[in-house]
Amino acid sequence: MSQNYLWFIWFPLVIGSFAVFEGFALRHPDRQWTLSRLMAYVGAKFPLSIAMLAMLFGGLLVHFYWHFCPNFAIQGG
Repeated sequence: MSQNYLWFIWFPLVIGSFAVFEGFALRHPDRQWTLSRLMAYVGAKFPLSIAMLAMLFGGLLVHFYWHFCPNFAIQGG
């Protein structure tokens, strides 16, 4: 199996597992937190963590899309 197909298998599994965990947390709020409640708790205890996560995701976006140039944007000549 090609390595490229592993990404197409892995990504839906991540989304599906997130949906399962969130669904369980919404059904049983006394046993498990949702992701937003976890972020609120961590942000209250360590406010800099939210900014650090924003920088992490911003860095990943710049890393992946900095050199993006669609074919129609290239000017010949």
